[in-house]
Amino acid sequence: MSLMAFAMHKLSQQQNSASENADEFGVHFVKTKIALPDFSLPDLFDEKKTFSSKDLNEKKYSIINFFASWCTTCRAEHEILLRLQSEKIIDIYGVAWRDIAENTKSYLAQSGNPFKKVALDSGGLFSKISDINAIPETWIVDQNGIVVMRFRGNLQEFSIDEIKEFLSKN
Repeated sequence: MSLMAFAMHKLSQQQNSASENADEFGVHFVKTKIALPDFSLPDLFDEKKTFSSKDLNEKKYSIINFFASWCTTCRAEHEILLRLQSEKIIDIYGVAWRDIAENTKSYLAQSGNPFKKVALDSGGLFSKISDINAIPETWIVDQNGIVVMRFRGNLQEFSIDEIKEFLSKN
């Protein structure tokens, strides 16, 4: 438990220093540098699998999107996530935040699943470590587990261009 407290403290310090000059409540991605601790969350569809920091090593950049079936703004951004997935712009991983597994499965079955993997964070533990207070939230993460861009709020049409521009420059 003390290791978890230490990790939360270190992550909080990194986030505070990385976002001191950032407009955290703007509608665009903001640059940040947050080193994620090693993590492992249960896979929504297969209890024998997980979504972990190891999954982020597969590509230069990946997206982690925090969402919930009950979240109306998450539903508003869903078409953007589906478009990112269909255009194969970047791998997208979903983390169902404080949601019930059956509700999340039903929502994704009905609306489409844009995620390479979907993790379940029913108790919000990962989001506590990550300083997430509301959803949706989207991160661009590099292959070393560093969150390099952060977007708080629902992705919008211009977000696709921001992601493409970021990827073309990096």
